[in-house]
Amino acid sequence: MHKTDPRKLVCTACQYENEIERVYCHNCGEKLDRSLLPQLDETKSAEEMAKTGKKVKQMMNPNRFAWVRTLKTFVMIEVFAAFIAAGFLATQAPENVTSGKTDHSPDLEAANKVSDLWTGMMSTQPAVSVTLKESDINYYLQRVVKGSEGPLGIKFVRAFVHLEPGLVTLVTQRNAWGLPIYSSATFRPVLMDGKWSDDVQRIAFGRLTIPANFAKPTKLDALVQGALAKVFEKEIKQLERVEKIEVGESVISFATKPAQ
Repeated sequence: MHKTDPRKLVCTACQYENEIERVYCHNCGEKLDRSLLPQLDETKSAEEMAKTGKKVKQMMNPNRFAWVRTLKTFVMIEVFAAFIAAGFLATQAPENVTSGKTDHSPDLEAANKVSDLWTGMMSTQPAVSVTLKESDINYYLQRVVKGSEGPLGIKFVRAFVHLEPGLVTLVTQRNAWGLPIYSSATFRPVLMDGKWSDDVQRIAFGRLTIPANFAKPTKLDALVQGALAKVFEKEIKQLERVEKIEVGESVISFATKPAQ
């Protein structure tokens, strides 16, 4: 951009300040004495020209926003890597996956034991308590929960539980085109207004864990798509008689109220 020369050429006749381009005074017409023209500070002018040239060079430099492009590339790589890692974790089998075999007699005995204990507890009039082992519960689930074909060729295979102090983790396995897919919900049994509900702590797909406050599941049967709710509809209703549930390491205890 052209800058106006700040110097003025003063007329000796009328003292009018004329632009340096003029030969005659703009006010009185007297010929101007150009020898009186103030000298330009060449050093200052050179510095200004150098600064202007530097700014123009920076503006014309195609690499001046290279750091922005580098940052965008880095962010995209990180996001892509996070998606890949999440997908990989979601396809991995979680810890404490139980065996799916039920063809041994001890397994059948354990399954029958769970059924008999629960039926006996609910048919007894006085208050009674029963403790069930995690392994016995899983053998029972393997016997009574049958596989079913779902949409898009996704088949429900089985369900099992993992018990730890205060928490129950319910895991379901589905097979999609031969690939096992696991989903789970970890919850704390809570008695509210005389009814039992599940205070979900977290849900997971494979080994990809999602905090419950992000997923906000309202019912466990939403996670297992009703596969267990239909099978154990009677037992879920019978929970109204249960007064206390205690979860320990690989065990769970139920205590009933006296029958009305």
